[in-house]
Amino acid sequence: MVIVWIGYCLLISGLLALAAFATERALGHFRKPVRWGWFAAVVGSVALPFAALLAPGLLPGLGASPWAPLVELSEAVVVASAPAAPGAAESTAWFGTGALSVFAGGVWALLVAGMLFHLGRAYRRLRLEMRTWTPGRVLGSPVLIADGRGPAVVGIRRPVVVMPRWIPELDDRLLRLVFLHEREHQRAGDHRLFAVAVAALVLMPWNLFLWWQVSRLRLAIEFDCDRRVLERGESPRDYADALITVGGRVSAPLLAAAAFAERKPAVEQRLRRMTEPLARLRIPRTLGATGVAALAIILVLGTPQPEAPMDAPAPAADAAPGHEVEGNQLVRPDEGAAPAERPTFVAYDTPPVMQNVGEIQQILERAYPLNLKNAGIGGRVEMWLYVDLSGAVVNQEIKTSSGNDTLDQAAMEVAAQMRFRPASNRGEPTAVWVSQWVTFRVI
Repeated sequence: MVIVWIGYCLLISGLLALAAFATERALGHFRKPVRWGWFAAVVGSVALPFAALLAPGLLPGLGASPWAPLVELSEAVVVASAPAAPGAAESTAWFGTGALSVFAGGVWALLVAGMLFHLGRAYRRLRLEMRTWTPGRVLGSPVLIADGRGPAVVGIRRPVVVMPRWIPELDDRLLRLVFLHEREHQRAGDHRLFAVAVAALVLMPWNLFLWWQVSRLRLAIEFDCDRRVLERGESPRDYADALITVGGRVSAPLLAAAAFAERKPAVEQRLRRMTEPLARLRIPRTLGATGVAALAIILVLGTPQPEAPMDAPAPAADAAPGHEVEGNQLVRPDEGAAPAERPTFVAYDTPPVMQNVGEIQQILERAYPLNLKNAGIGGRVEMWLYVDLSGAVVNQEIKTSSGNDTLDQAAMEVAAQMRFRPASNRGEPTAVWVSQWVTFRVI
């Protein structure tokens, strides 16, 4: 399950990165703010996968189209897979999806711990270094003066402007532009946006698309701040001189800080963004980029969410094929035992198959409550169904609610009318629990 979910995260992050990049291109043609597209991509790359994992019915109807049916059935999934041959179990234990999921989860936990340790050390060093900073004033405003740090805005709740000790060496015109830039960062709350992005990286440090999004967000924050300063009527030539002068003496970046001068490649990109003329054919290019962004968002909303794992107990080590495990007893499936009250492991080699899919599809469409359909309310319900030896559903319960009791009840009422070709084990019919999704779509 963890492997599947990680793949889902990477797919969503990649599509959101594409959407943000296209959005930046579209807005950049008209010199509009571009940081919000990247910030939305960073937040969405974390929020959407966690919503799919923790609340699969929270965003019902995603991916629905005018040509899709109002209701949709998933394939029935048996509560547990068939047991492997005795000799193969030990040899493949370390290569199964379960072992891979455990390994991936362990690596993820180690990466998160490493990120927290690194950020904790950086924060501690910063706190110790801040004790050496001295209060000062630049252009009549209070700042902190540091040895080899800045220009930057530091802090989350109470941000302060930090200036390097050499800042008075700049010409007055350059000094004023540097200070205006940092005050603009402080006023716009850019440092808080970057802090949220760092928190997202802590949650998903393995997500390469997310790292790229955060790097682009940092650059987009500077693009927007440069644009806001120049819109005040400042000289682009003087501003470029300030970037080049300060960029040659920039220190290592501060933790979750918004800084005037970045590394050389970033400074070059900012200079090109400031000085390049508006592109010709701006409207066609903007429409093309907007179309790419819209397509990426549609693909994000239409990406199927990973299924929740089966909550089946492990089979007993001495369970014989063709028997159902109930407590510590082995019961043959053909002895007419009462249906299990809760999902239970059952050995099988042929899964059940729904026989009346077309009929159930029509019944579900009629069962879709008209008031919810007209109100545009949909949902996704997952049910446990107990399929007996004849293929009839004789027991059922909600596994994952849609969040709407009426939709849950409609799905449960229709489930009783489902008919399956029963599961079998070594040619004998076997009663099993299956997981069945029903999606009520909103058109």
